[in-house]
Amino acid sequence: MRFLFSKKNNKVVDSTKSSRSGIANFCEVYALSETGPVRDHNEDSIAFSFPENDRQNLIAVVADGMGGHNAGEVASKMACDLLLDYCTENWKQHDPEILLHKAFIKAHQKIIETGNSNSEQKGMGTTATSVIIQQDVCYMGHIGDSRAYLLRNGTLMQLSTDHTLVNQMFESGEITEKERDHHPMKNVLLQALGTTPTIQPQVPSDGWAIQEGDRLFLCSDGVYDALSLEDIKDLLLMKQAEFVLECLSSVATSRNVSDNFSALLIDISSGVLSIPSVTKEQNIV
Repeated sequence: MRFLFSKKNNKVVDSTKSSRSGIANFCEVYALSETGPVRDHNEDSIAFSFPENDRQNLIAVVADGMGGHNAGEVASKMACDLLLDYCTENWKQHDPEILLHKAFIKAHQKIIETGNSNSEQKGMGTTATSVIIQQDVCYMGHIGDSRAYLLRNGTLMQLSTDHTLVNQMFESGEITEKERDHHPMKNVLLQALGTTPTIQPQVPSDGWAIQEGDRLFLCSDGVYDALSLEDIKDLLLMKQAEFVLECLSSVATSRNVSDNFSALLIDISSGVLSIPSVTKEQNIV
């Protein structure tokens, strides 16, 4: 499966609000998910939504069903659906970091319950990396080895921490960064949704203030298995977002990546927010 699209300019005007205008940051989202040249089906899932039909608000998720487990594609889709649904339904009930943490716990429990009720899906699991953008601040929830990056002013920063055995070895000083990146056990996960009785997702209490020109990049491990950090940075420095994902697809395919690869590219742009005044005619309609 392959799809490439952007979602722009879909803001729904609320005609019941009084006239107001101002400069605001908006999210433009571009998505790509491919089976890749080796696999015969896609266990990745991606999803995003603009709560309240407002492009200043965003929920986005990338999930990678665990290879070697039953129904990984089911688990990844469940993770995306459950995280988006819970966050949307409880958008105003909790602060974003609490919302994300609760959503991850709920998704984890539901995936376990579903797996236990179906022998063909028992033991299924998935990574999940999600961001919420609200009031010009980005918040992250993460588990597994999918990743979230932020590109700002030409500098690329990884926001998420890989929940892998090899990364734990690297952080404890047992291996070097180069050994970590090429270790034969680099995909052994310590945490994922649905695979252990309890989880501790990475949900920082503080978010990152976003600004015009920022780029957020969520991806499954199939992307960074095929592309180095410098490759990803060079791609994200390209001006046209659609071309970024087209190039990513071409490079990953040409390098015969052995996994599915999926990505969400989120551009932060600014513009004038303007909502028309209520009129008698509008009220009558």
